[in-house]
Amino acid sequence: PANPGSFALVTSDLAFRGDHAFVGNFNGFNVYDVSDRANPVNVTNVVCPGGQGDLSVFGNLLFMSVEESRARVDCGTNPTVGTRFQGVRIFDISDVSNPVQVAAIQTCRGSHTHSLVDDPDDAENVYVYVSGTAGVRPASTLEGCNNNPADGENPSRWRIDVIKVPLAAPATAAVVSGPRLFTDPATGA
Repeated sequence: PANPGSFALVTSDLAFRGDHAFVGNFNGFNVYDVSDRANPVNVTNVVCPGGQGDLSVFGNLLFMSVEESRARVDCGTNPTVGTRFQGVRIFDISDVSNPVQVAAIQTCRGSHTHSLVDDPDDAENVYVYVSGTAGVRPASTLEGCNNNPADGENPSRWRIDVIKVPLAAPATAAVVSGPRLFTDPATGA
């Protein structure tokens, strides 16, 4: 490689579904058929820069964490044009050879990592708990973001984002909660 110390091609995370392994990286993800464990076959490579590349799979949906400000909503590779993106991307992987981005949910601090949670009493939705570690975005780029101090009103730095994903309509996924972390149990502050 031209720059062997670059993190651009570092594998950041793995997810699995059936005979397929999904390998996240800082510029997108790769899909491998691993039905023959001794001879994995590359099925496709998705170029969608944005850093981190933490992946999860639920049914026919792949979730990808994006934290770097160079990311674009449309997965473009030129960071100087297009709408910036930091948050969680959702891809339809019903055809693993042709993943299609169906949603891009913006968050105040991007998504360094995320966890998927399904609820046995709510089979129509899956929830994505997002932890971002990037600097807080200005409210001018995403409403509701703020850099208030820890003792200020609802500071973005001290909360996580919870995204509700309707399985029948993942394109309508949205942040539904931003619970505060490290709340004083006695005072609620």
